[in-house]
Amino acid sequence: MSAIGPVSMFLVKQQMQVFVDQGADQAKVDEYISKITSHTYISSAANAVLAILLLTGGILLLRRRKVASPILQSWAVLKIIAGGLVVFKSAALSRMQMEIMMSNDALGSGTEAAMVKSFASYGMWIGLIFGLLWLAILPVFILIWFNREKAKREMSSW
Repeated sequence: MSAIGPVSMFLVKQQMQVFVDQGADQAKVDEYISKITSHTYISSAANAVLAILLLTGGILLLRRRKVASPILQSWAVLKIIAGGLVVFKSAALSRMQMEIMMSNDALGSGTEAAMVKSFASYGMWIGLIFGLLWLAILPVFILIWFNREKAKREMSSW
């Protein structure tokens, strides 16, 4: 996402303009675009820093340096924290986008519209849960692996 995120902003602006043309509130769309732009740049910068830290730790691990374990464990903790913040902020932005999309009453106001809004809400919660699980798998594995007694003994011999 780090490289593609800023480029995709062009497409988001075009997509959101379509909703304005269909009757969505221009002020809400402008606020959304402002928030998603800053979120994209901040998360891209955070992901770049995390990528450099992971790459450095991996290279040091291959070279059998003792400092590799603390660097990789630091990466794991920072990845969970930063990734969690990004996932929650993304969910809030997705909710804001859904509100804009549904504000122009294109779906109507009957039971079908309520059902679509309900499914969208459940979908966002499911996406949030799986997003958090997916982002935490490797960092948790690294934290467990490098804190095993066998791994600590191996690295102390380096």
